[in-house]
Amino acid sequence: MPKIVDHDERRTEIVRAIIKVVGEGGLAGATVRSIAREGGFSSGVIAHYFANKDEMVRYAFEFVADRVFRRIDARLKQAVGVDRVRVILEEHVPISKQDEETAVALAFWEMALHDPELRALFRDKYRRWRDYLRLELGPLLPDLAPDALDRRVDLAVAMADGLLVTFALDGKNYRQLDRRAILDDLMSLLGLADRRADAAA
Repeated sequence: MPKIVDHDERRTEIVRAIIKVVGEGGLAGATVRSIAREGGFSSGVIAHYFANKDEMVRYAFEFVADRVFRRIDARLKQAVGVDRVRVILEEHVPISKQDEETAVALAFWEMALHDPELRALFRDKYRRWRDYLRLELGPLLPDLAPDALDRRVDLAVAMADGLLVTFALDGKNYRQLDRRAILDDLMSLLGLADRRADAAA
């Protein structure tokens, strides 16, 4: 009797192998052969689920993005006030170290520069991230007009992206303590420095 294959589980196994390979060797090292070797399956198995490298990286980016959003949702259940904004930023910026998720994001960004379909996926995920930030920043900064709030959200996104790239490319020059201090500065720029004190008073 032939073995029944759980296709969702097999696709997830392949994606985990893709994330591992991209995290260790970058996009250039993410060949079908290296991914198959990492995952312990044949190249034919990968070809059954993914037509090409672009499709693999796209799926890996979606997998990573959804995982980040699940972590945000879980952490927000335990956070209040300005800490909720910090949770959202921390899950985007690698505080502790360079990680595989960052490598996948950077690889996807490179591909999305030249692919309208991938840019549409990028905008969709970032729209969701902006919605998280807007939902939390709005009540903390009630005096801001809607367009000013949108600009504050854009500032948070742009600066978090900059930190993500900086920490990924030059991480050795930023200790974990320094990264947290820089994130504190970003919170201040967003107008949240005094909100923690207000909440504690």
